[in-house]
Amino acid sequence: MMALIKMILLLILITMMDFHGIIYRGVEQKKDAGYQGRTTDINPLLLHGGKLSGSWRFVQFRSNGAPPVRDRELVKITGGMDQVLMSFFPDSTFTRVYHTGAYDFGRYSYDENERSLLLTANRKTEELRVVVQTSPSGKQRLMVEFLPGKSLSLAQYGEPMQKFREDPFSIQNNAWRIRPDTVETKDQIFARLINYIGHNASILRAAYTREQDFISWEFSKGIIKVYNVGIGIVPKNEVPQAWIDSFHSRDDAMQCYALFENYLRNGKHTKHNSGNWVKDDYQILADIREGLLRWQKTGVRE
Repeated sequence: MMALIKMILLLILITMMDFHGIIYRGVEQKKDAGYQGRTTDINPLLLHGGKLSGSWRFVQFRSNGAPPVRDRELVKITGGMDQVLMSFFPDSTFTRVYHTGAYDFGRYSYDENERSLLLTANRKTEELRVVVQTSPSGKQRLMVEFLPGKSLSLAQYGEPMQKFREDPFSIQNNAWRIRPDTVETKDQIFARLINYIGHNASILRAAYTREQDFISWEFSKGIIKVYNVGIGIVPKNEVPQAWIDSFHSRDDAMQCYALFENYLRNGKHTKHNSGNWVKDDYQILADIREGLLRWQKTGVRE
């Protein structure tokens, strides 16, 4: 058996095994006794206009229809439970964000004949069998079987945005996560900071639009500190390693930190007080992004 493809990883757990040249598709999904809901093919419930959509988070392993278990082998392969967020968009693109800060993206398609999802990223294509479960309350989750007797449960994390490019986890809003191979110039670091600010603004905008009960930065750890109402910066000694790892080096990351810190101290800031802190903090971040764009154009750095 060939080694599991490196960086394979989950959320839909998109683990592909190459066993003598055969890709394992999974078997017919069985309804597990521990879940009182109905199972259907993926197509009727999740495809909107022919496209899969929304964000999905890894929930737990199930083995042979038994209650959730911690399978040591699978946890070792995937890096643990509740560690990945996958998002699908109507232009056939998808993104994967790992709890560690690792990130990849690519394109997907759905094979109706095989009832399987095909994902292409990093010049590799992964194929997996997907079935949807819907509870009586209407909540949906995906069940993905990726090894014989091993299935993965994915819960919906975020509903599709009306304009998908405004989704926090769209490819457009996550360019800052792509680690460069070489040291970056100040202009490149500036652009990375602006994209990072835009990503955080989109988290708040999506939360306000979706009327979410909670807002999480679990998959977006960084240097922004959110207040009620206000935006600040985390102390230097508390900068998450996951954020630093998105840069070529720690030095580049600290240059970016200094640019943001300098703008907060010296940039012009408009007060927002609508009574809704989520909406106000979104507007503050949007203002900061526009201010940074002006600084970049005019050459302001220090």
